[in-house]
Amino acid sequence: MKIMGKMSLALVIRLMTDVIFALNVAALLFLPFGLLRYFYNLLHTTYLTGESYNFLLPFFYVCGTLTLGVLAVGHLILRSLERNCPFDRKNPLWFRLLAIDLAVLSLVLFGKMFVYPTILTLLGAYLILLVALLAMILSEIFRQACKIWEENELTI
Repeated sequence: MKIMGKMSLALVIRLMTDVIFALNVAALLFLPFGLLRYFYNLLHTTYLTGESYNFLLPFFYVCGTLTLGVLAVGHLILRSLERNCPFDRKNPLWFRLLAIDLAVLSLVLFGKMFVYPTILTLLGAYLILLVALLAMILSEIFRQACKIWEENELTI
């Protein structure tokens, strides 16, 4: 299977990203209409969670909105790979936006540690921070690659 171009791995991953994006939007729309209350009651009786419903609803909205940003930027990056344009001039910007979005998501998770600390939240925040830093590095790599690509295109 090809990595880039039509009928490639980039297409499959983009389609998966689009499905997750739609599910994320649906979850955000139905959170206040019983979806969160159902799962909250289920987990509260099963695992005796300590988080309050009044904390979880805005927390999930913030995290869900930030996740929508991550998925949207991922869609844009994968689209350029489908077009066989990995050195598109917008990709460094997309990676920088991805890094900022992930860093804010990591800060939100670190902030949750002060209210309801769990080891999973700490590990998730740390992992997301590492991915944000990696996206920042990729942003710089793609910026330099785009410059070299444009210079190469000008060469006869």
